[in-house]
Amino acid sequence: MDEFTRTLGVDPERMARDADRFFDQMPAIHRDVDGIAVRAESDDGRIAVDYSNSSGVQGIDIDPRAMRMGSDELAETILGLIHQARHDAETRARERATEHLDPANSLIADRRLLGDLTRDATRTLEENLRDATEMIERLRALIRP
Repeated sequence: MDEFTRTLGVDPERMARDADRFFDQMPAIHRDVDGIAVRAESDDGRIAVDYSNSSGVQGIDIDPRAMRMGSDELAETILGLIHQARHDAETRARERATEHLDPANSLIADRRLLGDLTRDATRTLEENLRDATEMIERLRALIRP
């Protein structure tokens, strides 16, 4: 283990290889996810919404008997079905994307460690910027009495 890996807690060369593999898979993931289409139906089956990840709402089917509903109830039902369909499509997309990704990929496996390292680096940067700002203010005070 080299000093850089020991200091960071991650192998930067492995991380670079994993990043390359991860980004090489993105076109296939996008193609697969864009093909997802779902249908959400009301409990009574009188209203249905077709939704796809690539283009959103594809169609709304309303049985004539559903037209007896009040306009507010009809609108609320349709909006609810759209939200349900979108949620279902997004859930399926996440599941499909996960199928493509190697769980041993350091970008995925070490994400908690990477998050901690990023937060620590950000905190250190903020402290240094705060110290630098204070130093500049002190220097200004000395220059301009």
